[in-house]
Amino acid sequence: MVIYFTNQTGNTTDASVSSFTSIPVLDYTQALSPTTKPKFLAQLRDALINVGFLYLQNPPVSVATQDALTQKGFELFRQPLEKKLEIEMVNSPHFLGYSRLGAEITALKSDHREQFDFATELPAPGPDEPLYRNICGPNQWPDETAIPGFRQATEEYLSEVDALSASFTALIAESLDLPPTAMDGVFDEPQQHKLKLIKYPLPPSDQTSDGAGFQGVGAHKDSGFLTFLLQATPHRGLEVQNKAGEWVSAPPLPNTFVVNIGRALEALTGGVCTATTHRVSLRQEYFIDADGKPLGPRYSFPVFQGVSMDLSAENITLVVPDHIRDLVKDDKVKSDAEATFNKMFKTSIGEGTLVARVTSHQDVGQRWYPDILAKALQGQKDFVSKQ
Repeated sequence: MVIYFTNQTGNTTDASVSSFTSIPVLDYTQALSPTTKPKFLAQLRDALINVGFLYLQNPPVSVATQDALTQKGFELFRQPLEKKLEIEMVNSPHFLGYSRLGAEITALKSDHREQFDFATELPAPGPDEPLYRNICGPNQWPDETAIPGFRQATEEYLSEVDALSASFTALIAESLDLPPTAMDGVFDEPQQHKLKLIKYPLPPSDQTSDGAGFQGVGAHKDSGFLTFLLQATPHRGLEVQNKAGEWVSAPPLPNTFVVNIGRALEALTGGVCTATTHRVSLRQEYFIDADGKPLGPRYSFPVFQGVSMDLSAENITLVVPDHIRDLVKDDKVKSDAEATFNKMFKTSIGEGTLVARVTSHQDVGQRWYPDILAKALQGQKDFVSKQ
């Protein structure tokens, strides 16, 4: 099943046009039947090439598991500040833990959100491993006596999303006429997934008047392989930019995850799978329901599927068939993907990821990686001065 939504101008269109005005909805159960799987794969290929975003309906993550994470997430945000600060991210060289409101930076501006970062539980790297391996490591867990069952709910959710990510990666490969195991070599074993629990409070009343709304998170493309997003409350705000530069709303839909392509997958496929710019806009009207009643804060829980930190150009063997590559008609997409590939995999993807984390979480960078932070900030200044 594919559902089309109306954009803010009231027009509807098929999602396969180059400047999409809707986000397609794919029913995961169709991928499980031999009779409906070919149709699912065709719809998936269209979403990968022309949109970069999709709703995945009926995902194989149980409603009970989703509800448990949501309720424990709400409890975590209700904790007093001093309890949150017990696991503040600045204490972790692995960029895991609590970030205060406005602490993360996107597109050189502070995001109006507070958040907790958790990930697949992994040991800290050894002293002889590359510095970028510090991206992986043990979590900072909240006090179990304050929120009983939080760790269990989080780890069960990550485990089910891990199974989904494996099956969905195989489906992506098949939709590109590759063997289902074609992308297995681009992941670490065990594979790390990063979960963000994000709270967007009501924005200030004096928000920007440029039509974009207050910045919940600035315009960006995700850097990893895939993102699986649970929109935990009914707020609008997630917006996806099409090739005409228009912003298309991606409101919450019942029993769906929003799935989007990251720059690593785009680079690995030579631009066949497209990473699409998106943002979270915090307009005042997004915080009230249809009856004019306040909705309270917006909550959003994405899981980011990364690729191996050691991945580099010389150990990538993925070759997308020519007849699939020819479906990408935009030469700019191909050239951008090539530039991204060269940048991300020039040495290893881990080095670039570490720099990105340091610049996004500058308090963590200042404490644990001051030399990398100073170099990265100077690079940003040099780039801006040339514009």
